[in-house]
Amino acid sequence: MRELVFKNLTSLDKKRRDLLISETVEKNGIRTITKRHSVYIIGNRKKVCNDESLFLENILPSNYDKRHVFIYKKKNTKQGKDSFTCDVVGKFCAVVRDEVYSIAFKHTFEVDFVATNPR
Repeated sequence: MRELVFKNLTSLDKKRRDLLISETVEKNGIRTITKRHSVYIIGNRKKVCNDESLFLENILPSNYDKRHVFIYKKKNTKQGKDSFTCDVVGKFCAVVRDEVYSIAFKHTFEVDFVATNPR
């Protein structure tokens, strides 16, 4: 058995995008559920008037490029379930024509292993 789920949600004001891809595979008595979840939020927008103001020091704070990575591992012996989760949180900027957008993101990768015949 194999099941795929795709979701692509955008807020009405177009400032938030939520993407999800999930895959479920069952083989040899183990169900594996893989999820990739990404959220992007436009924080602010700044109009650039001339080429000199395009330098990142003029637009972004000094700690802007910091990324945070969180890794979790869980084991539930009663349910026969093991989970592994990796989260990456940060910000980046995008330049479109004469505007600079500040975009925050969170990427989550999660893998669950579930015994289909728990003991």
